Amino acid sequence: MRAFIAVEIDSQTKQKISDLVSCLKKTGPDAKWITEDQMHLTLKFLGNIGEDKVQKISEALSAISDSFKSLKIGFSNIGAFPNLNHPRVIWLGIDEGRGSLEILNGKIEASLEKSGFARENREFNPHLTLARIRSSKNISNLIKLIGEKNLTPVGEILIDKLSLFQSTLSPKGAVYTLILQKSLQNI
Repeated sequence: MRAFIAVEIDSQTKQKISDLVSCLKKTGPDAKWITEDQMHLTLKFLGNIGEDKVQKISEALSAISDSFKSLKIGFSNIGAFPNLNHPRVIWLGIDEGRGSLEILNGKIEASLEKSGFARENREFNPHLTLARIRSSKNISNLIKLIGEKNLTPVGEILIDKLSLFQSTLSPKGAVYTLILQKSLQNI
């Protein structure tokens, strides 16, 4: 199965992000936009794994969740990979709690490495993907809107669980199925 470790987004915040996406969509770019049921914050993409690895992942996440406190994060700006001049992915960034997310990601990487998973070779950049750009159609309108005003009244969320998801690709987009979840310590 194709899998990843992530944190879920609460329904109220999902609605605010949906409103933001609706505003961005009005600029008419050729993009595949995120839906509410796809919203999450990826901490580690695992790729294709065998079902036999789920137990090792569960043990690793249990060890982390037993020692890591829940945390609040705040969404900040809208950005793009590789950059706003040539966007391929539009994302919502994290400011408040970013350092704690980076520490959490480091613990996940180290714990899973002991279980035989390869470390990510790129620096962790916490973000929530809003869209994948398919062509340059109307992209200048989107870039202009992002640069003109503050579009991120999303607020903050509490991260209190680590989740393992299965990702099944379909013509309508990825479908995510929760495999297991571990609760972090209360703040």
